[in-house]
Amino acid sequence: MKKQLYLILFLLTTACICAQEGYPEPKAEANRLFYIQHSNNHNTFVYDANFTKPKELHTTEPIKIYRITYTKGGIREELSNIQRKMAYGVDIIKKNTVSAEFKLVSYAAKSLNLKLNHEGKPYVTVNVNGKELVLRKMFLSCNKIGTSVKTIDFYGKNTATGKEVCERLVVKE
Repeated sequence: MKKQLYLILFLLTTACICAQEGYPEPKAEANRLFYIQHSNNHNTFVYDANFTKPKELHTTEPIKIYRITYTKGGIREELSNIQRKMAYGVDIIKKNTVSAEFKLVSYAAKSLNLKLNHEGKPYVTVNVNGKELVLRKMFLSCNKIGTSVKTIDFYGKNTATGKEVCERLVVKE
């Protein structure tokens, strides 16, 4: 009984912890896949689908990545080479004109899948804690200097239930 009480308290606490207060949300875009924010500042890394024509993904670069620098008034900037190669860039595993499997360069243990729905609208799925989500955003809890991540909160819609959820992944060092 005591273990069940602790489990319930943990789940309730986790649901509350997943909410980030005061973080800006990037303006919605038609090709938006998801975005990443982190605990050290409000700057946001944005992932958009890159099309060559309607319903056809770019075959060499299916995902466009940039950052919105809210610490400079919300300007859009390209990623630096270090950000692209060591943190927020992607490695494309498989790709064609309607889908792509990829991984973030900083966390190769987790595969993500870019797909197009029947209307040609792009979305990304990811499996977290045994649940498949249509990903909307991620929040990284980092150390003070941003060199390591303790937890990743995945926000999105559970594909089995259709409900909005937050799934927390504890990153093992």
